Amino acid sequence: MGSRSGALLGVALTLLGCVTGKYEAMDTLQFDQLSRPGLMGEAEIAGHKTVVYQAGLGDPVLFLHGLGEHAGYWNANLPDILAAEHQVIVPDLMGHGRSAKPPGEHYGMTAQARRLVALLDHLGVEKPVTVVGHSMGGQIALTLALAWPERVKALVLLAPAGIETFTKGEARWLKQVSTVAAFKARDEQQLREHYKKNVFGKWTKDAEHHLEERVRVKRAADFDAYLHAVVASIHGMLDEHVADRLASLQIPVTVVFGAQDGLIPNPILHGDDPESVADKARRLLPRAKVVVLPGLGHMLQVEDPAAINGLILEALAAAGAAE
Repeated sequence: MGSRSGALLGVALTLLGCVTGKYEAMDTLQFDQLSRPGLMGEAEIAGHKTVVYQAGLGDPVLFLHGLGEHAGYWNANLPDILAAEHQVIVPDLMGHGRSAKPPGEHYGMTAQARRLVALLDHLGVEKPVTVVGHSMGGQIALTLALAWPERVKALVLLAPAGIETFTKGEARWLKQVSTVAAFKARDEQQLREHYKKNVFGKWTKDAEHHLEERVRVKRAADFDAYLHAVVASIHGMLDEHVADRLASLQIPVTVVFGAQDGLIPNPILHGDDPESVADKARRLLPRAKVVVLPGLGHMLQVEDPAAINGLILEALAAAGAAE
């Protein structure tokens, strides 16, 4: 077979879904085998298992990962924060990572925030925390600060959901297309294309690692439960919007977007660039520090941990000085 006909056959097989990717050919990865910051403990919160990493002394910093992620997405960020003598608290949110993935009404933003308050109580964290939230974790952080202002000292929001808003029709469409079947159908090649086009502005070995995890965990025993949690979380983000309440926040807020973010704003419905959402953040949070970093995508903390760690440490120092 000539090189040209072989290449055409390869394209045809790929289109037909007949080519197995290198990670699809590897052993299944279970959720308890995902990367993690270190030894993680377990707590029963509202009757369900929550897995959390806690380390360090000093002022507490709560890290909240985004939709479909887990605590391991903060691995490159925690050493610098610990070195600056802070306590870090890094849970797998309900429905994600090693935490429980029950069916039902557990994935609203208020439900997640309430569970975090209970987790802080369980861990004996009485001082107000600085919350660093990525994507969905950003919207949960905003919900937490609005509903329990006495528990939050400052916010650092990385590519946060909750700033961009959707009409009722747009929200209805997003719910219709965000299904377990649609997410489950993505093969390795489709995931790679999606990650490179929409998720990561800079492709690094850590980006490749998270792609590998996502492909290999697809055959895990509780993968379907995880996808149900992801879909329910999308509904929660759309149903519990916070943008119209942000002016009431009285705490220091830092908001960071990547200029190459392919997820925020929604590329299909709004089709603008992240600077437009950053401008909206400046209007909704006039006292906030809002930064757009060139060359970075949605996964800011993974793509350039040094830059993000610098902004987090700056926010922590400013919050400490304001006390």
